[in-house]
Amino acid sequence: MVNVGLIGTGYWGKNHARVFKELLNEKIIDSLILCDINEKLVKEIAGGGIKYTTDYHDLLDDQTIDAVSIATPSATHYHLTKEFIKKQKDVFVEKPMTTNSEETRKLIRIAEKYNRILMPGHIFRYHPAVQELKRRIDKGELGNIYYMMSNRMAFSVPRKDMGVLFTLGIHEVDIFCHLLNEKYPEGINAVTGTYLQPGIEEIAIITMYFKNNIRGYAFESWLSPTSNKERNLTIVGSEKSAKIDYLKFQIQMFDTRITSNEGLFKMENKGSNIVQVEQKEPLNEELKNFIECVKSRATPLSDMYSGKRAVEMIELAIKSAKEKRTIRPKEELKM
Repeated sequence: MVNVGLIGTGYWGKNHARVFKELLNEKIIDSLILCDINEKLVKEIAGGGIKYTTDYHDLLDDQTIDAVSIATPSATHYHLTKEFIKKQKDVFVEKPMTTNSEETRKLIRIAEKYNRILMPGHIFRYHPAVQELKRRIDKGELGNIYYMMSNRMAFSVPRKDMGVLFTLGIHEVDIFCHLLNEKYPEGINAVTGTYLQPGIEEIAIITMYFKNNIRGYAFESWLSPTSNKERNLTIVGSEKSAKIDYLKFQIQMFDTRITSNEGLFKMENKGSNIVQVEQKEPLNEELKNFIECVKSRATPLSDMYSGKRAVEMIELAIKSAKEKRTIRPKEELKM
């Protein structure tokens, strides 16, 4: 049996509530209780038949609850996660795991001490297009990877608590490393733009330097003049290239390459084809993985160590932007 509590039913938490209701109907979890300080909101989200409370201590002290999902503002993640782990509950916490890497390291030590699962919400690891592309990269279908380029842009109201690096860029630093099976890049550089509120960047360009001369480029923006969100990832390899459209659940595979013979370059272009992946909701797959790990005690696809590394890399990107220099994680983190 797995009894679940959800803390936070607001902007993103309401999606957690919807998915957990689906998992309850599918008998993947056995019970669900929702918590939010806004009683009107949590009552509405709960609907009929789902218990709710406005005090998270009710969940903390409930010995029947096995696992919780924390979808509250980022500044609360550390305190809430620490409390629930110490009450012997497994924890899923939305990204970023915390707002600074020292807190992530503390949480990991606590989770290890209490033998609890601590899973950060790095949702794009669960996107079917990312999983299919990773399978092809690992198989060697793309040959040697040259570079990766990601665009994550929209015309949206900026957040007041943190900028695009922690809210959007954290996806890229995680996915780039995940696809390459690397824990850290060799270097990271960021350039940011702040226009509307002091200290909170609305745009960012991240460059990540990996071994074997592989580059990762990411462009994040809340100010892009577009009517639709833009979410895509291009990977260029020596044998094939690929472009993911996250919103369409598609991968466009390009059978293109440039060869060299005695200093003469030759272009080969055999066209492209669309790979339509199964439209499984990433959040559903992510939370199912969490529940499976609660039951089996297996390690999640997005584990606490990858969550720590993502926070560390965003901190280094912020430092790079401030100091206008490329940061080397190995030196900065004293690895």
